[in-house]
Amino acid sequence: MADLAPDTNPKTVASSRQERSVASSLAARLGNLLSMPALALLSAFVLGAVVIWVTSGQFVTVLEAYSGLVRGAFIKQRGFSESLVAMVPYVFLSLAVALGFKAGLFNIGVEGQFYVGAISAAWAGQALAGLPAIVHLPLALLAGAVGGAIWAGIPGYLKARTGAHEVISTMMMNYVAFRLAEFVVSGPLRDRNATAVQTPRISRAAELWSLWDIPNRLAEPLNALGVALLFGFLAWIITRAVRGRREIANSKLQMADGRSQTANGKWQMADGGSQTNSAQDALRNTEYALRTTHYAPLIIAILVAVLSFAALPPLTRLGWPFADQYDRLHIGIFLAVLAAVGVWWLLWKTTIGFELRMVGANPNAARYAGVNITRNIVLGLALSGALAGVAGTVEVLGVSICRCLPLFFSSGYGFDSIAIALLGRNNPFGILASSFHFDAPRNGADLMELNSGVSKYVISLIQALVLLFVAAPAVVRWIYRMRAPRQAEEEAPLTRGWGG
Repeated sequence: MADLAPDTNPKTVASSRQERSVASSLAARLGNLLSMPALALLSAFVLGAVVIWVTSGQFVTVLEAYSGLVRGAFIKQRGFSESLVAMVPYVFLSLAVALGFKAGLFNIGVEGQFYVGAISAAWAGQALAGLPAIVHLPLALLAGAVGGAIWAGIPGYLKARTGAHEVISTMMMNYVAFRLAEFVVSGPLRDRNATAVQTPRISRAAELWSLWDIPNRLAEPLNALGVALLFGFLAWIITRAVRGRREIANSKLQMADGRSQTANGKWQMADGGSQTNSAQDALRNTEYALRTTHYAPLIIAILVAVLSFAALPPLTRLGWPFADQYDRLHIGIFLAVLAAVGVWWLLWKTTIGFELRMVGANPNAARYAGVNITRNIVLGLALSGALAGVAGTVEVLGVSICRCLPLFFSSGYGFDSIAIALLGRNNPFGILASSFHFDAPRNGADLMELNSGVSKYVISLIQALVLLFVAAPAVVRWIYRMRAPRQAEEEAPLTRGWGG
């Protein structure tokens, strides 16, 4: 029975309490983040059902419409994968808008940055032909990001130096980008051998890999090496993050233990020699542990890279779940998830992100604290533009049928992304969910119309209702009799006045 007694070690008790408090805090924040969008979705689809019922006169039409919507977006052949394909540019563009919002900037010009990123990727994809994929693909992605960053950095510099409002300047830059794309595609970069107006096809080494083609790609040793290095790098980052959290937790426990021992001064003086020796032993053990764990992330990264290089090619050839050669799903979906994680890490775990959010929340306080306002305004819009440029790059390298830049290729992604960022409450992980919600119904709308006769534009009505409820949370709370949160988090204003 003695083995079943609870552990009364103060360090263990404090650690377990800290873990429970962190878990409860994360659960509360997650529930607060998801409750309002979830209820907004529910309310919008209920009202959409009422509209369909009233206009059709039959309740069975509602069931047929929604069943066709679900089958078209998720169940039919390649339905779910097509929803994911169209979700990828939405994620990048919505992250671009959200990052600008966090910095107090309304980057309404992501559509133009999307075009410039696509132009840059189309040029890099065919101008640098001959390079291996391990070099060419990252360079093409980098070219798109740099193009979008430069295009967004111009309005950022104008705002920082002259006070020109970013809404007006980025909007005007959109039209310049549209005309620039038309000129470049029909002029300097036009493929003279093609009947359509488009750029030349990019090199195969610069294409984003389709998931069904990954076993064939990994058969090339350089491609396998590139994937192994990427996995090793990710393992290094994750290991360092885990080790850092453990060191912080241990340091807090040591500080708490030190305070408790210091408070008991009489006991320490009575047994001073043994306490000094134990403290020295603990210090030596801590230093030894730090020395031995300092290289642990690097060792783990090397092991992961070696195992990936050796095991991935034969394993994918033995069995691979993606075998449909007509499936357009590509590795851009993984890049989108990594981008969301990267934006979250940048905004909440780095000094740069802290300064961006400080400038967005209160530029006067940021200036008083010594933050460079000009640099952060330009940097905020440049990073936002880089994400938008990568979205255009993904469209050229992984989605376009010709693997080129046609004369007309965008369907208003940039303007939809503003609504998606608001629906996701400018949270990178919320944007992942809202992007899928925004795209999946559109992907299933055609089958809904075919199945029930209901116009596919009802989806636009439902999405507008979702945005209405998200923008007016008091209405949702009134409908569901919810209490307002006691301490609402202060959000950075979406935009500021002239010269602000």
